[in-house]
Amino acid sequence: MPQTAKLSDPSGRGRVEGYRVIFPQMQHPYTEAEIQAVVDVMRHAEGQTQGKHLEQFEKDFAAFVGAKYAFGVNNCTNALKLAAIFCHIHPGDEVIIPAYTYCATAIPFGDLGAKIVWADIHPDTWTLDPDDFERKITPRTKAVVPVHLLGIPCDMKRIMDIARRHGVKVVEDCAQALDCRIDGQHVGTFGDFGCFSFHAAKTMTTLGEGGMFVCNDDQIAHNVPGIRHNGLCAFQGERERYWVPAMSNVDEFLEDRWPQNFCLGEAQCALGSEQLKSVIANNEILISQDRRIREWLKDVPEISFPSIVEGGRYVVHQYIMHYDGSAYGKTRNDLLDVLTSKYGVRAIVQYYPLYRYPLFQKKGFGAYDCPVLDAWWDNSFSFPWWCGIDEESMRIMCEGLIAAVKELRG
Repeated sequence: MPQTAKLSDPSGRGRVEGYRVIFPQMQHPYTEAEIQAVVDVMRHAEGQTQGKHLEQFEKDFAAFVGAKYAFGVNNCTNALKLAAIFCHIHPGDEVIIPAYTYCATAIPFGDLGAKIVWADIHPDTWTLDPDDFERKITPRTKAVVPVHLLGIPCDMKRIMDIARRHGVKVVEDCAQALDCRIDGQHVGTFGDFGCFSFHAAKTMTTLGEGGMFVCNDDQIAHNVPGIRHNGLCAFQGERERYWVPAMSNVDEFLEDRWPQNFCLGEAQCALGSEQLKSVIANNEILISQDRRIREWLKDVPEISFPSIVEGGRYVVHQYIMHYDGSAYGKTRNDLLDVLTSKYGVRAIVQYYPLYRYPLFQKKGFGAYDCPVLDAWWDNSFSFPWWCGIDEESMRIMCEGLIAAVKELRG
């Protein structure tokens, strides 16, 4: 529910005390069925990890996205790390990543020694620009990471065509794009690998953290469990030589890689299977909210929204817009100051271009050529957003934004 502002103004400057609409503290109020699924595991499961609930969740998820294989992991960052491992990234290999994304997209590749090459965004979709991706391919390019940021599908048909012509692996970052599709095909299944997130802020969650790695390659699927679980290869069924120590089968699954520990717990998996049932319905609510706001703001030419590729389904993970006040010399920061202080809407700025972060600058990745992103980002902002936002909150946000823009026009 929105927080109501105190509308008194002791300063006399036309400002409100507090906020009328803020970002919620909890995105996922659990249903009784979801709570019971977790409790049942706590009370009755034979083990708390690597069990039947993981197997079922992986089966359910693979069916949902249309992938041949799905593997539960402890977060999307490590799903991306698995993808980087199976791309055989070595120091000096180049990986092309859109500069407009969450930092976790790039960190696993940098951690393996890759040279990160920042790609620009398309001015209409705000996702990876296929033309810029192709321009930045060199003989050292090993992989590209299209990010379906905000639930906006990338132009995967063009990206895949370019990648295949140049022999570049494709790792889809679908952290914010569960149920996002192009012509009915789920994102994450176009490229070589798809990586999904179940963080608390996502469409569904597995107790705050979690992720999924999907692929269609039989050999890679054979090796994932060992890489995911410290080099352990689970025995299938009853072992004839039952006296052999249970952990005698630790092995090397890729000759140039140490195994990791990316396991997802049984309670998380039980919750995941339950939450997966509501994803489509919840996304329909978000899409309906998006349409309502776009209709409210259709007569404000300074405000623009992302375009969606032909045949694409946008799942509206976050509500980011672009403001253009250049005709009268105003910026995004001017807008947010008025919107926040006078109309009580806690609008914020999300996702710095990664080359602006000290982390990437200190690691040697501060160089960039992304003119579209630079110009676009400096005037982007985000509304508070959650599934089931009430009509009153949407009214306050939209009417406040309209009033703030009118005020800035002078």
